[in-house]
Amino acid sequence: MPQVTEFIAVGSDARATLLALVKVCRETPPAGEAFTAFRSRLRAARLWDRERPLAPLRILGVGGATVTPSPFMQAVAASKTDDDALDLVADRLLELNPLLFKTVYDLIEQRAHGKDELSKYLGSFAYRGKVPARPDLESFYLALVATGIARVVGIALMLGPRADRVRRAVAELDVDELLENPTPLAEPVIPADDEGGEAPAAIADAGTAAVLGAVAATAPEPAAPAGAPLPPYLRHLADAARASSPHGRERPVPVSRFASGFSDEVLEETTTRLAAWWKDTPGAAPLYSPADFGFDAEAWMEGADEVLYRIAVAAALVFRLETDRAGVIAAYRALDAARVLGDLSHGTVPESLPAQVDARALMLASLAARRCAETPELAATLEQQKTAAEVFTALDGALGRGLFRIELHWILGMLGQLGVIRFDDLGELASLPHRLVRDTLFRLGFVATPYAADGAALVAAARAARRAAGADPADEILSRFALAAGCAYDCPNRRTCAYPCRERLE
Repeated sequence: MPQVTEFIAVGSDARATLLALVKVCRETPPAGEAFTAFRSRLRAARLWDRERPLAPLRILGVGGATVTPSPFMQAVAASKTDDDALDLVADRLLELNPLLFKTVYDLIEQRAHGKDELSKYLGSFAYRGKVPARPDLESFYLALVATGIARVVGIALMLGPRADRVRRAVAELDVDELLENPTPLAEPVIPADDEGGEAPAAIADAGTAAVLGAVAATAPEPAAPAGAPLPPYLRHLADAARASSPHGRERPVPVSRFASGFSDEVLEETTTRLAAWWKDTPGAAPLYSPADFGFDAEAWMEGADEVLYRIAVAAALVFRLETDRAGVIAAYRALDAARVLGDLSHGTVPESLPAQVDARALMLASLAARRCAETPELAATLEQQKTAAEVFTALDGALGRGLFRIELHWILGMLGQLGVIRFDDLGELASLPHRLVRDTLFRLGFVATPYAADGAALVAAARAARRAAGADPADEILSRFALAAGCAYDCPNRRTCAYPCRERLE
């Protein structure tokens, strides 16, 4: 019996995500294709996560240097309608973890169960299988709803319109027999030489790619600090765990107040407690400012599109370059001093590249140049918007599409610092909804899922961060809180924590 416990993040629009998976099945060549090409299509469909690469491969049943459609993918490709394809996805979920599927099915068949109630049961001694992490359980529940196996009633789940289709198959499963005959699913194979990003040919035009190859031979990619548990743009928080502890400051909020959901009153109390704790901390680290990269309002007036391109490059370096703040600024200034940014902005290959130009920084600058070239007059378009949310949507349409995600919020904040955009909702969107923030918001009840499959979900998470923290920098307040409190799934502090948190419901 397979017991897959990691599922693709389906986000708020689960049906759209599963149909994107269906589209991948239908578009995969029957004779197969190279893994890099297949991965690119998964990324374009927003199904690929570098931190969880096996999740989509498991459900599709593929892997290896050449990806050939699995029996599941072939069946989906042959389906006549989207509903038929989603039926096959539901069958695949049953195949991947029959014990989990049967347990949830049987519970919601008896009566409506809240997600927290289901998760609590799965975490108890009554359930003898492997328990997925809470975010994976959320994705599993949403997938059941999207396939019609379950439906939402208020905050609870009960059997859905397509549940009868699998009723007999579920009833015939015997729990003891499943546990006595473990048959683990074969793990998908990711080619050892393809675990990185896109191939250089997909990064830039031939001229830039050739230059990139020449520089890469002499400028090695900087390595991340040994043992650093945080991504590069969060490593300045490495000492946050030594900050004043949020524990033991106030009386615990009774579990009964949020057992059936996180009301506005409960969320406001969490915000108040966070604000009180933040007053006793050393404060936030300095933010990146326009001066760090030489941006100014006058340059925007003279050449807005080039300044916007430069801001996009800076954002790429902040989030993609394996180095700290000083390294990011140094890499940007090296590109600028070599006139690489000006050349790429105007669509020309740099004439010379000093040794201090970092190869990865050049690659990222080339990527940004290509995307900006596809959307001329983007700066003028941004100036015509009437809210920060509209600006974000325009940026997502131009620079998103598999290139930028959280970077868009950083770009928005930088434009705000420059004074280019001045909207009342700017503060809500400038918070960085990175994974640590989203996990914290999920645990504290401010969002329904820690996953963000699209720009709309990132915007919702950014707004939730501002609501939770009550002030700026919201993302840093929440990150420092999580690290200082030791927040985690299967949290060891759940018995003593005073905060309303999903972990205390387990």
